[in-house]
Amino acid sequence: MVSVQGFGAFVAFSGCSTHALVHISQLADRRVDTVDEVVKVGDSVWVKMLPEERPGRISASMKAVDQSSGADLGGDGGGGGAAARRPRHNDADDAAMAQMTWGLQPLDRGPDEAEAEAGEVAKPKVQPNYETTGKLAEASNSVNGVALKWSEPSDAMKPTKRWRLYVFKGKEALEPYHIHRQSAYLLGRERRVCDIPLDHPSCSSQHAVLQFRLTTKASADKATKLVRPYVMDLGSTNGTYVNGERIESERYIELLERDLLRFGYSSREYVLLHDESGA
Repeated sequence: MVSVQGFGAFVAFSGCSTHALVHISQLADRRVDTVDEVVKVGDSVWVKMLPEERPGRISASMKAVDQSSGADLGGDGGGGGAAARRPRHNDADDAAMAQMTWGLQPLDRGPDEAEAEAGEVAKPKVQPNYETTGKLAEASNSVNGVALKWSEPSDAMKPTKRWRLYVFKGKEALEPYHIHRQSAYLLGRERRVCDIPLDHPSCSSQHAVLQFRLTTKASADKATKLVRPYVMDLGSTNGTYVNGERIESERYIELLERDLLRFGYSSREYVLLHDESGA
C-alpha cells in the first residue's frame, strides 16, 4: 500500500510504477468504517483487478482474493449489504485520487539506464555573450549622435608617409587634403561625422572611407611590413570609382600612388599622392 485515503487505499505493483485504487467497499467482505482498520501504508496485500469503470483509472479488490493464500474467490468483488449502501466519495476524494498515478507506467530502470538517457537528452548550456549588440553596439560606434556605417579593422594604423589627396574640379586645382594625421578618413554628405565632405547630391551621407592598414607582403627574400592606403565603398547608391572603374561595395581595395578616385556622379577628381611623389 502506498497511500491510505478516506475512500480507499492505493496499491502499487512490484516492478513497475502503477497505482490501483482499492475502494473501501472492496477492502473486506464486511462493513468497513475506516480504511486504516484494514490496511495501512506499507502493507503487502493480494488484489484482483476489476473491470475499468472510468478511462485511465484502474480499480482492484482485496475481498475477491483470499489474503492468506492469494486464491481467487470468484466474482468481481461486488455484493450487497452495508458495503453496497456506502455513500459515494465526494469532491475532496476526487482531488486526492487525482494526485495518484493511474494505469501502467514504464518499468523502473536502473541507475545506468537512467544516466544513459540523461546523457542523450542533455544539451550544452548556452554560454553568456558579453559583446555589445543592437542599439548598444550602435551607440559605441557613433560620432555626434550619428551611427557610423563602418568600424576600423584591428590592423588600422596612422601612415608613416605624408599622404595627400589632391582635388580637381575640371582644370581647377582645389585645396588638397592632408591625410596622414589619422588612420582613417570618412567621406560623405553628413558633415557631422565626415572628415572629407562630398556635397554633390549623388553622393551618400556616408559614402566611402579611406583606411590606412598595417600589412605584410612577402617577397623572395623577406617579408615587408608597410602601412598602405585602402578605400571602401560603404554601400553608396551611386558608387565609388578608382581609375574609372566602379569598385565592389563594402570591400577594402588597396590604393596606389597616383590613383584617381571619383564618388557618385560628382565631376570632382581626387588624386592620391605623397610628399615624395615625383622625386
